[in-house]
Amino acid sequence: MRPKIFVVEGRNDESRLKQIYPNIKVITTNGSAIDPDKVEVLKNLDQTHDIILFLDPDHAGERIRRLLGKSLTHVFHAFLDQKLAHSKNGKKIGVEHASRETIQDALKDMQNVHYDSKSDVTHAFLHDIGLTGKKDSRKLRDQISSILKIGHVNGKTLYHRLKIFDISQKRIIEVLNESSS
Repeated sequence: MRPKIFVVEGRNDESRLKQIYPNIKVITTNGSAIDPDKVEVLKNLDQTHDIILFLDPDHAGERIRRLLGKSLTHVFHAFLDQKLAHSKNGKKIGVEHASRETIQDALKDMQNVHYDSKSDVTHAFLHDIGLTGKKDSRKLRDQISSILKIGHVNGKTLYHRLKIFDISQKRIIEVLNESSS
């Protein structure tokens, strides 16, 4: 088993993780303007470590997730539910504001990227079952992404994540059937 490096956005996120897991190895991106030198450090670590992207469930976190996801090969994604990561005053969102249980659950449900994905999901399939292009598609996507633990998604991101996390049409239909029961 390869050692793990957790990537978070800021020092407060790192501090929050270390409160829960004192020996955890963490690298911070220092916000959404990730330094190219930091990307190079992560690429070097990627050769010997598993990299866990544990970023804020907001636009900046998604931007970093996309950038690093394209640059690294031994990547896992851990997602926080947006509803469970708000500050007490409700104005901020991020890892630092999540409860111990929320963080532990997110890390327990990490998703491994499959570069040789055999997912049979297509855009047409997503449209046919109502996950894209319909009046209630957003609500349905929110429901399925929460159950599958793949983070907040729009239609394009849903398709991409279903592919990279090797999630099949059969699994999606199972989840939809379970959630409608």
